Amino acid sequence: MKIYLLSIDNRRFFFYADESEAEREEDDGLGSASSGSSGQSSWLLDRYERLKAAWERSEARVAVWTRQAWNWLHSWTHPDESMLVRLRSARRIELHHPASRHSAEVAVLWRDYLNHRWWRHLLWLSVNSVVAPFTLLLAPLPGPNVIGYWFTYRAIHHALVVWGIRRVRRGRIPIDFHPRTSLDRPIERDDQGSARHAALDGAATQLDEHVAWSESEPAVVIPGADQGAAGATGTPPGVGTPES
Repeated sequence: MKIYLLSIDNRRFFFYADESEAEREEDDGLGSASSGSSGQSSWLLDRYERLKAAWERSEARVAVWTRQAWNWLHSWTHPDESMLVRLRSARRIELHHPASRHSAEVAVLWRDYLNHRWWRHLLWLSVNSVVAPFTLLLAPLPGPNVIGYWFTYRAIHHALVVWGIRRVRRGRIPIDFHPRTSLDRPIERDDQGSARHAALDGAATQLDEHVAWSESEPAVVIPGADQGAAGATGTPPGVGTPES
């Protein structure tokens, strides 16, 4: 699994994994550790993907409405969640960081980042687990119980994130640090105004969302930022971050 430490400016950074690179990582042996999953698990996954595809293609009024509601609810989630969920099945992490940052310093930033995410998702796992059973009261109402599905889905999602972070914190996933001079440069904008970075090999999936979330959070100076080192600072954990 390939993760980047990207800088917006001298005051903000974030950890980022490009989902478009996931398939390539699996081919290189960095992806899912469950490639040899049981036949039953494969059948369930295939069944889920078929149902999901049918729901996404359906033009029925109820399906369209639920997709809109589902997408709106997802707009409140942090874009780094897809990366954190993948930690549960990662075989190895390749953490690419600015060459101006020593690997030991990046390791501390990565540890602090995961520690904050661990507590945040553990909190929301507890909240959603408590609320989800009560949403069954909405089942008699006409139409799909989107609220009930959402809280149940979020409880499972937070559990997977906590599981993945736990694997990293316990040292079950080897981490290789790769300093790169190209990452000393901050994120740039293309002609269409989309966020881009020359160090990324994929399609920069959700990079705009990561930048928007990071820019919405107050920056905190980390020692060394005033010397102009790119990525020298980060955002305070959890500030201005809505969750569900």
